[in-house]
Amino acid sequence: MKFEPLDILNVLNSPQQCLDFVLPGLPLATVGNLVAPGGTGKTQFLLQLAVCKSLGIASFDGLFPASAPEAVLFIAAEEPEIVITQRLHAIIDSLIDSKIFLDIERSKLVEMLASNLRIFPLSGRNVRLIERGQHTEVVAEIEIMAEDCRLVIIDPLRRLHDGDENNSLDMTSLVQALEQIAIRCKTAVLVAHHTSKQSGQSKSELQGAGRGSSAFVDGVRWQANLSLPSSQIASELNISPSDAHSYVRFEITKMNYGAAIPAEYLCRSKNGVLSKFNSHRAYVKQEKNSKGRKHD
Repeated sequence: MKFEPLDILNVLNSPQQCLDFVLPGLPLATVGNLVAPGGTGKTQFLLQLAVCKSLGIASFDGLFPASAPEAVLFIAAEEPEIVITQRLHAIIDSLIDSKIFLDIERSKLVEMLASNLRIFPLSGRNVRLIERGQHTEVVAEIEIMAEDCRLVIIDPLRRLHDGDENNSLDMTSLVQALEQIAIRCKTAVLVAHHTSKQSGQSKSELQGAGRGSSAFVDGVRWQANLSLPSSQIASELNISPSDAHSYVRFEITKMNYGAAIPAEYLCRSKNGVLSKFNSHRAYVKQEKNSKGRKHD
């Protein structure tokens, strides 16, 4: 193996390059991580994100800004095909109901989506990037699948290796495999991961909430968390206890490249589609005013 040094003369005598962000804080050629407890809505969140990026529209009512339509690869390593198709129907129907595409018929919208979004339902298939500590041929296969894609989403992490999630060497090897895909394909890679049972609610606790060794979160450049609101927060947001399961908090807990952005709450509709919970802004304003009064 031959390593090439940085050509300092060339880079410093050329115009400075800017990072090309796919999501706020997540640039091309890097790996990110979405962490959440089981049943919180990781797959739904990621599939909606993939659809919106493919169509070039803002995601979750502006949680992520609109951009030009981009090619996206979505590898569903756990969900069966029928579940993915049901969710796609719900997402498209929701977009049509929102009147975002006033002059576009459903059939045309589907064509636009199909031209940019590549979904591989691979439940029951071997998609391990790492086996017995070594990279597998799946790494090269995903590199082919990801050609020209700006975003690669893989759900979930546990299907990508046969190692011990508590072993730092195994998790570092997995990060390196994902980094290889990101760098060679000039794409951003986003992987879904489950939380540990001991994860808390503070930002530092959320950053380390991923199950297993901290080597994975240390290795990725970006992490976001989905978490259920506590009973106290649900009460302050005027959410009844019976409806609390329909709300999730989204927060970017690690961002190596970029300034932090505020956490947001998302609401899940009856068909599972997630949208921004508008009342949260009023709650944050009220909370800030309350803190200000305490210092007066």
